[in-house]
Amino acid sequence: MKRRIALCLLLCLGIGQPLVFSQEAPGEKPLTLEECIQIALKKRPELMISTLDIAQAEFQVKEAQSYYYPHLTMNAGYTHFSSPTIIDATVNLTSLVAPINPFILAAYGIELPAFFEQRFPIGQTNWSAVTLDLAQPLYTFGRIDEAVKQARIGRSLATTQKEKKGLEVVFEVKKMYCQFLAAREMVQLLKEGETRASVVSKMVKIAYETAVPEKEEKGTTRIDYLKARNFLSEIKVKLGEMEKNLKLAELGLKMAMGLDSSASLTLAKIPLEGLPRVSWNLEEMKEKTLSKNVDLRSVDLGVQFYESKRKAAGKEYLPKIGIFGQYIGPEDRYGNNNVWYAGVGITLSLFDGFLTKAKVGQAEAQFRKIQGQKLVLEKGLSVQIDHLNLNLTEVKERMDLLRAAIQEAQERVSLASEGYAAGITEFDEVLYAQKTELEMKSNYLQGLLLYQVTKSEIEFILGDP
Repeated sequence: MKRRIALCLLLCLGIGQPLVFSQEAPGEKPLTLEECIQIALKKRPELMISTLDIAQAEFQVKEAQSYYYPHLTMNAGYTHFSSPTIIDATVNLTSLVAPINPFILAAYGIELPAFFEQRFPIGQTNWSAVTLDLAQPLYTFGRIDEAVKQARIGRSLATTQKEKKGLEVVFEVKKMYCQFLAAREMVQLLKEGETRASVVSKMVKIAYETAVPEKEEKGTTRIDYLKARNFLSEIKVKLGEMEKNLKLAELGLKMAMGLDSSASLTLAKIPLEGLPRVSWNLEEMKEKTLSKNVDLRSVDLGVQFYESKRKAAGKEYLPKIGIFGQYIGPEDRYGNNNVWYAGVGITLSLFDGFLTKAKVGQAEAQFRKIQGQKLVLEKGLSVQIDHLNLNLTEVKERMDLLRAAIQEAQERVSLASEGYAAGITEFDEVLYAQKTELEMKSNYLQGLLLYQVTKSEIEFILGDP
């Protein structure tokens, strides 16, 4: 009887082959990691919004450059005045007529008036005209140059932020892709373990029901049967949890790719162990981080931006020189045809209540603050690289140990099965060996997942898509 049980058990153990995944739907192309990333880069709305931010920044550059050129404004309209302008031309003649008025009065009986009054209207009551106003800066002591520089830095910041968003999307896709692969392989591993444990449980049940204790050294009891059933139940519970995790991982991958939750998704049959691995030098990683990290580049652009603002604030102490002019036609209100004028003016603030001094102080404080933030970020990134590199090294060492442990566990299952067939060992040794093998493989998959996630995080920090 024991030999029959051992034979069935050995057939069961033969199931432990490389994982086989379910077939994809007919006509549906399975996706690789790179293809998932490309879909995400096209469908994620955050990247579309970032493109609009760049377009907006481009127009801000053009807005700043527009102050190099003349600004010409046209106004046209009709005006109705309640009354024309009245000119009062009253002349006081008292000093002239006072000496001669007595003689004229005696001779002619009249007096000359002491005041000569003359009032007459000028200007149109209904007036329509076109007015053109011209303003052209000649020299602003670099104000416009600094404004253009700040706008260009803003455009670079928008471009850098889009690049960062793209790296974040790639990192999310890589992370969810690896989680999906790990969950899928874990489901297959647990299904394999469930099948093997089910067969062992059935064999123990047969041995328990057919055992003749007085004819054997040790009979198979119900406790032995319950041990096998408990092991099978434990695997079923884990399998149910992992199937739920697989669905959640699939949903998370769809969200990371910008797909609808109801969309169909099939991945290529790539094992988690088949994903590429890397070998980085710590110093090279740090150098690459300082030159390519998107956050560090953004802060560096911030340093340039606030340095420009500091310079622009100081230029407010200097004057502005420009051309101004105006044309009124076809005539002004008083009938003058094609009235125009042009001139050169200078504007200089003599006292503004210390406003310029306050702006200079603010710009200086902002500049020093962003410099400090850059130093803090550089140190933080260096520590983060050290931490991630240490994690990666530890995971590699753990995986090497687990790889050897899996081989030992598989050998132990084989020896326990052979021993049970020969009557040397008991069935619980087979169960324990299978449990150990399942745990080793599960830990190995977790190690592979942690390795790939850590690798993706390092690539994000290094600025590698």
